[in-house]
Amino acid sequence: MLGMFPRLSIGIFPTPLGRLEALEAALRSEGLQPPTILIKRDDLSGLALGGNKVRKLEFLLADAQLQGCDTLITCGAAQSNHALQTAAAGGKFGFHTICVLDGPEPVGPPAGNLLLHSILNTEIVWCTLQEGESRKEQARRRIMLETAERLKTAGKRPYSIPTGGSTWVGSLGYVEAVRELLHQLDDTVVDAVYFASGSGGTQAGIVVGARACNWNAILNGVDVDYIPADSAGIRPFWRAIDRLTRETAEKSGEDVTVPADAVVLNSEYAGPAYGAPTAESEAAIRILARTEGIFLDPVYTAKAFAALLGDLRSNKYGPAATVLFWHTGGSAGLFAPH
Repeated sequence: MLGMFPRLSIGIFPTPLGRLEALEAALRSEGLQPPTILIKRDDLSGLALGGNKVRKLEFLLADAQLQGCDTLITCGAAQSNHALQTAAAGGKFGFHTICVLDGPEPVGPPAGNLLLHSILNTEIVWCTLQEGESRKEQARRRIMLETAERLKTAGKRPYSIPTGGSTWVGSLGYVEAVRELLHQLDDTVVDAVYFASGSGGTQAGIVVGARACNWNAILNGVDVDYIPADSAGIRPFWRAIDRLTRETAEKSGEDVTVPADAVVLNSEYAGPAYGAPTAESEAAIRILARTEGIFLDPVYTAKAFAALLGDLRSNKYGPAATVLFWHTGGSAGLFAPH
């Protein structure tokens, strides 16, 4: 059904699917009996050092073209992988891109994604809280709206993309990605999947794609920015993902229903704050690099991989099982100050 939505060709797909045999051997040397461990390499998706946002941008930029827009506005943290990839894809397809990033502007030479922005010559608007604002998301929304109005006054046609490209349009990229993965797996049965969940769009798409394909693997989203539960005992981020999942299911044209327990969100490895490394995430970076030569980023994928390692070391899965880690990229984050 996704064929009815416009889509640009930006990434290199399918991304590789492999097995982490050296990691399995390292875990056996610890006295464990690990399952088969697979990895889906969306860090090799082919645009601006790779990452999961490429799949979303294929649909988002096509929608922007369909609406006749000429300027992209998006937002995120100073080292946002999504903002960087949006700027890279925007340039490829003739859009001017403005990134609203959490400020103040860093002092000194640019590093990480900001170095890549300087190469791309991205227009950056630095975002700080004003009186009455208590959350960075409020400031981002305010400045994005102000920027859009300024552009419209100047005769431009802006297209606004929220943090992480996490709209139902962007989530279509991961509905399609599930079909890609299942084709690669052929008859291999995967018991559980682990992936970072930072703004929710990737997880929403994977959940809807799995339901559409009758895929019954446990889909473990790993929270990277823990926010306490509300007065009803529900975490606001879980609620946001659940809402986006249902919207994606409704508008995608897929004949699926989303049960109440479809969104699984593990917050145990989020650490004290977004972007703050933990002992577990730093260990995860080292073990995967030293066994497989694959690098994780400290903000997203290291925390997700730490969750997988935690479950492996607690013998959650026996040697007959198969688990999959969905590597969503972000390697530039390794070169940014933390």
